[in-house]
Amino acid sequence: MTTPHDHVSLFEFMPYGAPELKEVAKKYMVRAILVSSAAWIAVYGLGFGGSLLLARQPKETSVVIVPYREISAPPPLSNETPPPQVAVATTVAAPAAAIPVPVPDAEAPMEQTIKSQEEIAAATPSMTAQDDKGASIIIAPQSDDELPKYGEYVYYDEMPELITKVVPLYPDIAREAGVDGTVMVQALVGKDGRVKDTRVVKSVPMLDAAAITAVRQFVFKPALSNNKPVAVWVAVPLNFGLH
Repeated sequence: MTTPHDHVSLFEFMPYGAPELKEVAKKYMVRAILVSSAAWIAVYGLGFGGSLLLARQPKETSVVIVPYREISAPPPLSNETPPPQVAVATTVAAPAAAIPVPVPDAEAPMEQTIKSQEEIAAATPSMTAQDDKGASIIIAPQSDDELPKYGEYVYYDEMPELITKVVPLYPDIAREAGVDGTVMVQALVGKDGRVKDTRVVKSVPMLDAAAITAVRQFVFKPALSNNKPVAVWVAVPLNFGLH
């Protein structure tokens, strides 16, 4: 005879649920998956095989044979009337022979004498010279009242020669200050040999005025171009020394 305490201990050792079903559930699940997969593969194979069989079966085509006598010309592309054909002449006339026409002889021009370079240079008022780079330039001779501007190139055969030189006066203020040096003056020597204009190109403070005063009193033999005097600019250095 069992007591209530014995029933309690018996239920405590029994497993929960149906152990028999748990043991066979996994096996049944695998079997069901395999069977369903095989069924899907069989259905897909039947469908694919049927489509291949249908594609290989020859298709019936209907052919209509039209007799040649029933075929007519295609309609024209446009409703315009075709232009009439132009008849081309096949016969061509033979070309006529050219007949020469006499013309009067052309009169030859009178003989002309070509001048030499020397004659052209003597008769032409301009002359040719070369600049510092060796390029040829044409220079017109000066008129009696025309003087070249500072820096203007003038062609000459002989450069001016100094005839009369005036010694500049040493300014007292420069002497007392001990100022010395060389003043460079550009002088415009006219056709008469007189100095027409001056410009200081190298300055020494307190000595420029004395240098200009002296240079304006210089007398030159004028420059010659083609044996004629011309006005040109020349450089005149003046040295001021205390010793």
